[in-house]
Amino acid sequence: MPTAIMTETAIKLARVRAYLKQHKLAGIVLGSRANWAWLSGGGDAHIVSQTDEAFGALAVTARGAYLLANNIEMARFVKEEPIAAFTPKVFPWSTPLSEAVVKLAGGKSGSKAACKTWASDMPAMTGLKALPGDFQQTCRAQLLDAEIRRYKSLGRDCTLVMETVCHAIHPGDSEHHAEAEMARHLLSRGIQPHVLLVAFDERIASYRHPAPTSKRLKHHAMLVICGQRHGLIASLTRFVHFGALPKDLAKRHEATCRVEAAYWEATVPGTSYGAAFSAGLAQYKKEGFAKEWELHHQGGPTGYSGRDFVATAGEKRLIQPGQAVAWNPSITGTKSEDTFIIEGEAKIGWERTVITEASPDWPTITVTTPSGAQLIRPAVLVR
Repeated sequence: MPTAIMTETAIKLARVRAYLKQHKLAGIVLGSRANWAWLSGGGDAHIVSQTDEAFGALAVTARGAYLLANNIEMARFVKEEPIAAFTPKVFPWSTPLSEAVVKLAGGKSGSKAACKTWASDMPAMTGLKALPGDFQQTCRAQLLDAEIRRYKSLGRDCTLVMETVCHAIHPGDSEHHAEAEMARHLLSRGIQPHVLLVAFDERIASYRHPAPTSKRLKHHAMLVICGQRHGLIASLTRFVHFGALPKDLAKRHEATCRVEAAYWEATVPGTSYGAAFSAGLAQYKKEGFAKEWELHHQGGPTGYSGRDFVATAGEKRLIQPGQAVAWNPSITGTKSEDTFIIEGEAKIGWERTVITEASPDWPTITVTTPSGAQLIRPAVLVR
């Protein structure tokens, strides 16, 4: 296993063990794809694409780290996945994972009573009690340098795919065609299409989450990518318009970008997500669209999930250094969305690294933040 992954996994195991001590747990079993990828340093444990469950589990105690998998999956995990820090525990494919968990947690006697001091992110699959809800914020939120490098590479590739497809689609193409082109380019780069949304013309104003249909493009297109690689997910949205862009649509897009700028400026470590959310709502009101936020969630922290949680006004969890965030404000007919990572430190100032930043060839607009700073955001591509 590469030294960088060994270091990354060692740091994460230390976080998990501190978490065990904090919650008085004997062990935890991580059976979700998100937590598997996080703890293994970018490993992939999926067979079925449309599921959150890994085909196996990683278990951690105060002194041990274990890989639980059946005899179908174990050989690939051992040979191809970065899991050398974990002791393999193989079981027959005909045996449920829950039985393997009881055997590990219960010791030689296989005592189910011993399992009461264990927790899992997949309680229904493992038979253990649910992992406390603060696991993501406590252990997973702050990205390590190796993760940030993988994330930046993913963001660049997702942006390239998005812009390639936006420049390639034409009036007459169906939403399914645009979806297929995004999927083709993503998969060729080892990126799983976590979410692909496409809306043409009047469907953009009708639906905030437009699943692609057979509808054919006339003038206006919205494309959304949430691409996943090494467990990490990068999100972005772009618009394409054929012919002169209507003035009202251009004004709405700029207003949406100013709302986004308010969210971004308020996303500072130590501030609550509720406070950042409220900053965006204040900007909606200032723009004259006070109720638009009610029509769609506004985003929040991301990383190994599309959103680790959706921010609301009452959210008390704090923004953290090294955390990835994706806000997605929308005003009917428009939306603005990119993924960024909070880097730097308090002494020298925080930096916002946009990992899905538009290329120099993409048109941009400049908007002003509530404090008066200038922010460059992607404009609608007019073709």
